[in-house]
Amino acid sequence: MSLDEKIALLSLRLLRLDTGALAELRRMEVGGVGPLPYWALAAECGFLDENAAAWMRIVQIMATLAPKGERHGHDRLHDPERKLGRVLCDGGDSNWPTAGADPRPVLSESRLARLLATPADQRGAALARLARMLTASRDRASGVNCTEIAALLLFENIERNLRQIAQAYYRRLDPAARKAEKEEAQ
Repeated sequence: MSLDEKIALLSLRLLRLDTGALAELRRMEVGGVGPLPYWALAAECGFLDENAAAWMRIVQIMATLAPKGERHGHDRLHDPERKLGRVLCDGGDSNWPTAGADPRPVLSESRLARLLATPADQRGAALARLARMLTASRDRASGVNCTEIAALLLFENIERNLRQIAQAYYRRLDPAARKAEKEEAQ
């Protein structure tokens, strides 16, 4: 099973878990024994025999991004079309920036720079913090490309992934900035 397939399946399973199991996954100690819901997901989604610490962090981050409370039919977690850099810019709000609003990104450019420069051994914790931040602004119906998150934690050669995050961030930010400049000039 490919990484994309594992992440897509994991996303579906996380959205079907009850709130207690999701809370356990959000609070789990990465690198520890892991709660039973983690092991059930690992077996079902095909990463049981892979890097447990990295997968625990991935599951923890995705559980954090999962909508809280009662489930709705339009809830999304993983969306391969919603690049991580784009979501870091717009906060998971597909209507960003709202009319007349300052097109300020949700994640500042300085925080993006720190993420891109984060050493591998600190990247998981940094991504977990970003997931908590995104949870506050992300539209439940708007997913994020969780495969990009997983790749940052599973692979060693990630320079290309980091460049793609920066590109998606600035692709989302630049049209918004130009639109605001046009509105101000009128």
